[in-house]
Amino acid sequence: MGFVRGVHKLSDVLDKAMEAVIVFMLLAMVAVTGAQVVCRIANHALSWSEELTRYLLIWSSMLGAGCVYKHGGHISIEVLQNAMPKPVQKGMKIAVQVLCMVLFAMIVVYGIQYYQRQGGQVSAAMKVPMRYVYLAIPIGCGTMFVHALDALLGLLTGRDEAADRQAAQPDTEAKKEVQE
Repeated sequence: MGFVRGVHKLSDVLDKAMEAVIVFMLLAMVAVTGAQVVCRIANHALSWSEELTRYLLIWSSMLGAGCVYKHGGHISIEVLQNAMPKPVQKGMKIAVQVLCMVLFAMIVVYGIQYYQRQGGQVSAAMKVPMRYVYLAIPIGCGTMFVHALDALLGLLTGRDEAADRQAAQPDTEAKKEVQE
């Protein structure tokens, strides 16, 4: 159980850290784009602003995908799954998490290979090595892998079912306040 708790804690810490980084990136995009507008009005366009904003968007998208995955916010079609008996539903959920983990692991491996091949390429305006832009792929999918592993372990240990039961039970303190 120590491994399961460790993975869950890692998933939670990664989620909170990524949320903070994403907020910073979004604020930076707003500031850079705002500065570009002001500079264009003053006839002094910034040559690097569009490029920086694009790279921040790439990073925030890849990191944001992990946060969305953690909270189950990606689009999914569950009609077939919901029509099945509970044990089959659980098996299908486990299969989905395993398939996602395989996909994320493959993307991490190929993303690292791609990152390594981009050593000499630099961006046009900022002259930043493009490998740092492409690093968003393995890092984003690596966080999604951790979140998928956490979800899989939650399904296998029943942690998700316990959380669902707790959420379904009405809060007795809240009921007392409403009755009074």
